[in-house]
Amino acid sequence: MAMIGFHRDHKSDTFTVYKFQAVHNHPLNDFDQESICSKSHKLIISDQELIVKASTLNIGATKSHKLQATLKGGYDNVTASKVVYKNFWRDYINIVGPNDAQCVVDQLQIRRDNYLNFHFEYKLNDKVLNAMFWTDETAKENYSKFSDVISMDATYRTNRYNMIFVPFTAINNHDKTINVGAVLSDGTIESYTWLLRVFIKEHGKIPSMILSDMDLALCTSISKEFQGCTQIMYVAHHEQSACKSNLLIDYICSDVVENSDFKKRLHKIVWNIHLELAEFESKWNLMLDEFKLRENKWLDDMYNKRDKWIPSYFRDIPMCGLMKTTSRSESSNSFFNVFSSPSNLLVNFMLNFDTAIAKQRHEQKKLDIASRDGTPHMISANYPLKIENHASTIYTRETFVKVQKGDQKSIHFVVLLDNVIFKIPDKYILHRWRKNIVDVSYQRILHRWGVGNTKTSNLLHEASSYYEKCIDSVAHDLGKLQELVQTLKTLSIECGKNVTTKPNSNPIKDIVENVVGLHIPNEIDIEAPSRIRTKGSGKKNRI
Repeated sequence: MAMIGFHRDHKSDTFTVYKFQAVHNHPLNDFDQESICSKSHKLIISDQELIVKASTLNIGATKSHKLQATLKGGYDNVTASKVVYKNFWRDYINIVGPNDAQCVVDQLQIRRDNYLNFHFEYKLNDKVLNAMFWTDETAKENYSKFSDVISMDATYRTNRYNMIFVPFTAINNHDKTINVGAVLSDGTIESYTWLLRVFIKEHGKIPSMILSDMDLALCTSISKEFQGCTQIMYVAHHEQSACKSNLLIDYICSDVVENSDFKKRLHKIVWNIHLELAEFESKWNLMLDEFKLRENKWLDDMYNKRDKWIPSYFRDIPMCGLMKTTSRSESSNSFFNVFSSPSNLLVNFMLNFDTAIAKQRHEQKKLDIASRDGTPHMISANYPLKIENHASTIYTRETFVKVQKGDQKSIHFVVLLDNVIFKIPDKYILHRWRKNIVDVSYQRILHRWGVGNTKTSNLLHEASSYYEKCIDSVAHDLGKLQELVQTLKTLSIECGKNVTTKPNSNPIKDIVENVVGLHIPNEIDIEAPSRIRTKGSGKKNRI
């Protein structure tokens, strides 16, 4: 019933109020109440970007709203409510979800077509995505230098379909974990076999040694496709399953499991890489007798596979010390878990993967530069050793410290003090530990998801970058800061004039495409799988 009527005089171009009905009208809000009006509950571009980007760090819409309020100096300065943030994320999931697998394949194909040495292949079962493999030029370069020991762990799930994420993990010349390829799979022998064949085709060689978990499908595929490669099963998975999880209770009576002496004995036998074979056999048999486990089928089965997981059986294999436990793979999984969630869409998993890899490569680049430009501390300052100085010019900082410890133990050898031996012979220098074996320029990720995929998203990033540079330039000059605020205020008024498309008038599909740089297809040829039964769903996939 509240209304107001205007009459327009076209000749004089004036307006006259001819009727005003105040019944059911509401009083005008004060200016400081504007932020809580429902009409102000709208998402601006920065809100939309924050919600999506925060998700790559495993931060949800509610926490994103809190973060935005903190960044902008209070909730009154946030243009949208927590509910609007949550609704945007709901709409995002509803738009992307039905197109999830198609979007991922389309985007990775765009990378393959536009970025040098980016490789991507996928496998369908009818129209359903059940496996895919991708790698880029940096991962290829790292693999070419550090393919002596590779780890694969098929226990990691990162998406709502329970597809298994299997990172190919290596150790770089700084003794740090790096990713040299990745796969998503439904966990079948057929899919793993296909993936390993693609891996070999792209990288051109198999690793010297591969460590894997106890997944039957993965182990079977590795044995078939990586012939000639030394295969070792993760020690920690056995020790964990034997002492820390419910698996052992299924095979051994709970009284034994709860016995701390049994845990200690098993731990010392399994983890002791210095144990000779005969000594291992003796200690294992004594443990079985003492705890009356001779008839235990599970332990008997594990004993028959001892050459694949007991360190005593592969202690003399070169480089086995790099990954004698699962700590490397578990560290890798923990690293990716920071950026990911089991409820992820595949699109969001790839966003998270890019964020994780960018961090990993940034750290590797920092270490490369520090080893190249820095001068390590010399322990032989009072009695200079030429061999120590030679080592500092060859090895990365992390490796040099280990070599240095060896020098320190032998510091009283007269032959070193007399500088008779002034350099390490080349035959004793393992190339993988040298400086600069991977060019620093490789440690970048130019093909980040969504960057430059649409003209709008590219310009939005560029505009934001210039704005931040302006702020940074005048932040410490009050006068210039006031001038910038006035300039931006004037500019914002001008930008609001004669704009054909008002903020938030675009459908959610257009917003997603512009903010994420993600094209939502009109037709779907590839479907996401239904939830897959994985190794966490039962015992039958385990050796």
